[in-house]
Amino acid sequence: MNLHQLSSSSVMALIIAATLASGANLFPSLAQSQLTPAEKSRQSFQPVYQLRGHIWDVASLALSQDGQILVSGSFDQTIKVWNLNTKKQLATLDGHQDGVNAVAISPDGQILVTAGGTAQANTDNSIKLWNLNTRKLLGTLQGHSQGITSLAIAPDGQTLVSASYDKTIKLWNLNTKKLLATLQGHSSRVSSIAISPDGQQLASGSGEVDTTNNIINLWNLKTSKLLRTLTAHSGAISFLAFSPDGETLVSGADPSVKIWNANTGELQRTLNLSSIGGISAIAISPDGQTLVSGALDTSVKLWNLSTGTLLKTLVQPPSNNQNFDRLTPSSIAFSPDGKILIIGHGGEAALSNFPIDIWRISF
Repeated sequence: MNLHQLSSSSVMALIIAATLASGANLFPSLAQSQLTPAEKSRQSFQPVYQLRGHIWDVASLALSQDGQILVSGSFDQTIKVWNLNTKKQLATLDGHQDGVNAVAISPDGQILVTAGGTAQANTDNSIKLWNLNTRKLLGTLQGHSQGITSLAIAPDGQTLVSASYDKTIKLWNLNTKKLLATLQGHSSRVSSIAISPDGQQLASGSGEVDTTNNIINLWNLKTSKLLRTLTAHSGAISFLAFSPDGETLVSGADPSVKIWNANTGELQRTLNLSSIGGISAIAISPDGQTLVSGALDTSVKLWNLSTGTLLKTLVQPPSNNQNFDRLTPSSIAFSPDGKILIIGHGGEAALSNFPIDIWRISF
């Protein structure tokens, strides 16, 4: 997960400043589900403001179900809690000894789970549980032998899933903090996981550079049984996401995004992003119609998930691709109501500030 600059131009800065000065409402009253097809075609994305506080890549984002609380995890070893209504930072959580790769919030908004680390044997391989309201540490889970790459919580709030560099996936009871099962079916690091909206399926992706171990495993989350293995990517599968209806699975691996039938495992289409440096983040809109992709060339693109058609390039890459001081989108998330798009940043240069951009979706 690398980062660069969403926009380094003074024009972008003036737009953000003007929007802040106007006191624009971040939360339009009209829900996405109320829009007609014609209205949806006129949707626009406007940068509203930035959250600043991380001094290294913003690797992961999570939002509470009410869309008010944002949590960001960073390679700077901290977790930050933000209030999107007030645009204020509520807290900085310390406790991890390596970069934080993953954050997740329980469906009831009570528990925050954080984890990180690397492939090194002496890395911080702990999973920490926090009370999101009080920001107090509730406990620490130990079980992985290397760092954790990804976290997911089942819709019922009972099961926590963690993926690791150690090639395993672990299932935990979030309430009792007990290890339920260890899934072994990957021969290289497990880079990404996702749970279907009905809580029945778990998808896990793995791979390394220049190997044949780039696979997606689909598991029955209740029985821990392997259902099928998908093989089509030429690179490590770094991103996975289910559509809100659970019918579609999206996987990202340089240099392409693939769209699968989640029930049959059939490959439906491939999106070749043709971005210099590859994919850095993906997200699916809450209405299931739009896929957002971020790339290391700083671009952010919107795609029709059903057809694979490119709708628009939200952020254009700079003309000078040799500028290594730029920021790139490293994490992307939608608010639960689909009215806000959040983009965290990272970078390859020794920068001092890695912002989180808040975009308003309107029509």
